[in-house]
Amino acid sequence: MQLVPATGKGRPLITAYGAGGFRFGLETGDVRLEGSVLILADTPSAWGPLAMADLAGESLSARFAPILALKGEIEFLLFGTGGEMLPPPLGLRDLLKGAGIGLEIMPTPAACRTYNHLATEGRHFAVAMLPVT
Repeated sequence: MQLVPATGKGRPLITAYGAGGFRFGLETGDVRLEGSVLILADTPSAWGPLAMADLAGESLSARFAPILALKGEIEFLLFGTGGEMLPPPLGLRDLLKGAGIGLEIMPTPAACRTYNHLATEGRHFAVAMLPVT
């Protein structure tokens, strides 16, 4: 799905998603990342899990450690669950709450649109998104 974002005020914006990855508009040009992504400190990077099932039974504190390290710097985590709305992994909400980080969860297409909107507002948040195939 192509997105036509407004200016991101220096932040990378998602210009497309689908087919198992994401495309970002960066100052150096468009970059495509395959699989899941994290966006921390305005930097998109690849992230390991490809589906919600990949998070089941894992150590959430290890998987979400880069986000937890931003304690006090971000308001919330925007979590895209893939092509459909799914509940967050068991314990994630409590883990983030203990660090003072909120959780907004939605399907990845909605999370992409929400990310672009919030990025233009200069909000302080992290993003973890599972891909849409």
